[in-house]
Amino acid sequence: MDKDWRLELIDPDAYPMMDTYLDTTVRKAALVLYMLRYLQYNRANMPIYHQDMQRELLINAEGYLEELIIKVELLANRLDGLTYAPRDMWDTLEEYRNDEGTLLLVNPPRYTGGYDRMFAGIDAVLSWDEPKIAQFTEDDYKRLMEMLGTSEATTLMYYATPGDDPTPLWGEPWRAVFADRPGNKRVAAVNWIIANQSLIDHASNRAKIVLGKAKYPLFDGEIRSDSKLHAERIDQETGDYCRDLFIHKLPGSVTQAYVALLIDGALMGVIGLHLRDLRMAHDPEADTWRAGFVTFAFSPDHPAYKRLHKLTLMSLVSGWFWDDVMGGESFCVLNGRPLTVRSTMLTPHPENKTARGIMKLVKRKREPTGGYKLIYKADVIDRDRWKTIQE
Repeated sequence: MDKDWRLELIDPDAYPMMDTYLDTTVRKAALVLYMLRYLQYNRANMPIYHQDMQRELLINAEGYLEELIIKVELLANRLDGLTYAPRDMWDTLEEYRNDEGTLLLVNPPRYTGGYDRMFAGIDAVLSWDEPKIAQFTEDDYKRLMEMLGTSEATTLMYYATPGDDPTPLWGEPWRAVFADRPGNKRVAAVNWIIANQSLIDHASNRAKIVLGKAKYPLFDGEIRSDSKLHAERIDQETGDYCRDLFIHKLPGSVTQAYVALLIDGALMGVIGLHLRDLRMAHDPEADTWRAGFVTFAFSPDHPAYKRLHKLTLMSLVSGWFWDDVMGGESFCVLNGRPLTVRSTMLTPHPENKTARGIMKLVKRKREPTGGYKLIYKADVIDRDRWKTIQE
C-alpha cells in the first residue's frame, strides 16, 4: 500500500547493526520476519542443537536479511492492489456481514493462544504502534458461527479438524463445500471450507496417491507350521502405496519409517513408525522413555483369518519385530530394543479395540470437534516369531 509504519528496536545495543534495517518499509518487514524466526528457537530448556541454530542466525544475519528483503519485495508485488487494515475481525464482520454483495473469507485460529506462541518475545525486542485487538479463542466460535450463519454476506470459512464434516456442530445454514486431506503431511487434519450458503455441490480432494507399485504379493494363502514371519524397512513410495491399498479415508500422519510385515514373502501388514523420540531417549523418567511410536498399522482382509490384524499388532509388540526394523541402529546397539510401543488415534469413538485392541488405553481426551484423542500403550514382549503366530 506504499505506507510506512513506526518500527524501533527497544535496545539497539542488544542487536548490533539491526538498526540499519529501519530505514525503509521493506527492510523493516524483513527485520520483523528475521527476528520472529530467531525468537522461535527460544525455549525454557533449549536443546544445544537449537542454540547452535540461533547462534548461526546471528552470525550470518546480514545474508539472511538481504535474502528476506528480496523475498519481501517479490511478495509485495504479488499482493499489490490489496488493502490491508490492522483491525479487529469483529469490527470488520459487523460492518460487512449484512451486505449481500460481499464475500467474507474467514480464517480464525484453531486453538487458543496460537498468536502468543507464534510471536513470543517480539514485544521485548521491537516497538511499534500495535492495535488493541483481543485474541480470538476457541470459546468465540459459537458467537462467530451464530453471527455469520444469519448474515446476508456470503461467508467461506477455513476450518481444520482431524474429524469428519464439522458443520453438524453449528447446524443450519452451514455446510461443507470443500475438503482436502493432504496425505502424509505433518498436519494430521482435514482442511475444510464451510459456507453459510449452498453455493455449490460438495467437492473433495486428496493429494495424488503416490505412484508406487506393488513390491510384494498380498497374503491370501495359508499359515503353515514352517511359515516365516519377518519385518523389513521399505521406502516411503512403497509404504504409501501399500497403505493406500488397505485404507483410503486417512488423515495425514508424521511417519519417519515404513515397515512391511511379511509372512512367507507375502504382505500381511504395513506399518508406519515415528522414531525421533526413541532415538533421542533423553529422559529416563519420562513415560515415553524408549518407546516406539506407531503412526499407522493396516492389514489386508483375508477369507480365512479374520484376526490377521491382531497378528500384525502382536508382531508390533514382539522383540523380533524391532530387531528386524532397528537391530543395526546405534541406538539399539547401545540401549537395546524399545521397551514399549505407543500409538495415538483420532476417532469419533471413545474406544477403538479393532485397530489397537491388544494395547492398553492409557489416556482419553475429548476434542473440541466432538471426537476423541486416544493414546494406547503396550510393553514389548520377548517372544519369537513362531510363538507370535501360535498365540
